[in-house]
Amino acid sequence: MNKEIYIHYGHKYFDARLFNEIKNRELGYVKPFGGLWASNINAEYGWKNWCEEQRFRECSIDNCFKFKLKEKAKVLTIDNAKTLKELPTIDTPYELGWVSLDFERLKEEYDAIEVLISNDDQLYWDLYGWDCDSILIFNKDCIELL
Repeated sequence: MNKEIYIHYGHKYFDARLFNEIKNRELGYVKPFGGLWASNINAEYGWKNWCEEQRFRECSIDNCFKFKLKEKAKVLTIDNAKTLKELPTIDTPYELGWVSLDFERLKEEYDAIEVLISNDDQLYWDLYGWDCDSILIFNKDCIELL
């Protein structure tokens, strides 16, 4: 049973009507369209840390919500670069400097994908754009609001 608590900054409440389905981006971009992004509240280097370090935005407790995952949620955890070799990717017409995961295929098997950049520095480069420890929810029905 997953008892981890996640936090999403930028909205006070989760509105399921605003949730967009996961879609691969053209040209093998490293992040998909859609989903819900968050970080574990105990992440070694989560979204709030990254925003503070980069002076990107203020992550206010007044503009966030917390959730956990339902007991049956299937989460793909990526905590080392070797894991990426076993996952489906998108074919691109040219060589990229990163791994382009096929999120549309992954969402068929998983409810979410959690990437722990702080566990393996190579993940930062292989998933260039996933700058911090984060979770991307594919299936809005897998979350339980707190």
